[in-house]
Amino acid sequence: MRKFKFVLILAVVSFLTLGIYALFIRSIDESDFIVETVQGDPKQPAVRSVQAELYDEGLKKVDYNVALDGRVEKAKDNWISGMFEGPYNENGAPADFRRFIRSDYVLTFEQQGTTYAMGTKDNNKWELQYWEKGKQRVVKKIFPAPPEARKLGETQLSPDKRFGNSLYVLAQDIQNDSETLLYKIDLKNDTIQKINLPVISKGEIIILGIHNETIVYYTTEIVEGADDEKQTLYLSDGEKSQRLKGLKSFGDGETKLSTDGTKLIMLECEPKKLNWTIYDLASKKSIKHKISIPSVTDESGSGEYTELKDDLIYTANRTGDGVFNVLVIDALSERVIYEGNIKDKLKRTETTLNSLVYN
Repeated sequence: MRKFKFVLILAVVSFLTLGIYALFIRSIDESDFIVETVQGDPKQPAVRSVQAELYDEGLKKVDYNVALDGRVEKAKDNWISGMFEGPYNENGAPADFRRFIRSDYVLTFEQQGTTYAMGTKDNNKWELQYWEKGKQRVVKKIFPAPPEARKLGETQLSPDKRFGNSLYVLAQDIQNDSETLLYKIDLKNDTIQKINLPVISKGEIIILGIHNETIVYYTTEIVEGADDEKQTLYLSDGEKSQRLKGLKSFGDGETKLSTDGTKLIMLECEPKKLNWTIYDLASKKSIKHKISIPSVTDESGSGEYTELKDDLIYTANRTGDGVFNVLVIDALSERVIYEGNIKDKLKRTETTLNSLVYN
């Protein structure tokens, strides 16, 4: 009887040891990803540059960039280098550009692989530098500050969008309650033009989109006694403006101007579905759209990512252990141009979704 108990205890201990060993091996093993295409071509222009940024929170702490055509890049976490990270991914940037963007007074903006950095130390001159990823040359420009901007206190310059040779920049006094000013910098002729906007309040200006001379933006104003800010939406051609009424959802989610400058796309995310509205700026008519998306297994919602970019909705959702569904949707036509599933063969629960990146 004692021998039987000893054998039984030994079997239980061995089973537990093997289980713990298996869990340990699994925790130190690295994820192995595959991409299964459900529909669409992963090599089409709107899809081939998309990568899912995944993070393995196991013992090895590995970052993965998984392209939708199956390519996988990984980088192990380095806490020492992480202490000195800049405000965005600086890999490959020249040293002088990295030093410039780390200045307290400099803000950055990235568009189509080029990073624009701008700031002013004393309100007398504006400093602009921009660098294209993969290149060594940094373009540097210094402009005399416009007369109106010199009257501001501590000025913050926010590069907002480039269209052709024009870079749009917001100038705001971050100490005093004053108007936000909008400027257009001609990068070819090195000139600065003030864009007149009918800012009635001294609140913040948020640019939703710029196309040629079409500018869609809204202002915010704190109303005494109210819980929410007052938001007012405008359409401007740089000379005159008109208020756009009846659009209550433009500030609730992500709103952008279509690439042709004729429509507003207003995106709202809900569990298991995407809702968005297309507002025609000429006819003042709206069309509502919706599409179902795979449910998220995380109750906290940490497995979701959605972005509106160039008339396309990119969304990624965790649908299981180590499984992430990726959708690319044409917002104007409601057509799904790509769907795929990124799967970790090990089905690791430690693998989480950070974001989608576009290279």
